Amino acid sequence: MQERIWVIVGQVCGTGYTEPAANFYELGGDSLLAGELMTALRTEFGVELPMNLLFEAPDMGTFVHDAVPLVDSPPAQRGGS
Repeated sequence: MQERIWVIVGQVCGTGYTEPAANFYELGGDSLLAGELMTALRTEFGVELPMNLLFEAPDMGTFVHDAVPLVDSPPAQRGGS
């Protein structure tokens, strides 16, 4: 699962963002790019990730690590709408 998320990060944001220690903001990430990434993840996994998951992560490795349980859980455990 983690590998699939990394692939999407690389496709949407660029390969510089695929380093675990990479900082989204230091690489030029902004709300538009964050929205594109979240949309791509929602399309791939069928789950809406909270935007603050990316905004509050100190680096991309933390973001991916924190995203795995959310995209890998059964729909009933995601706190659906």
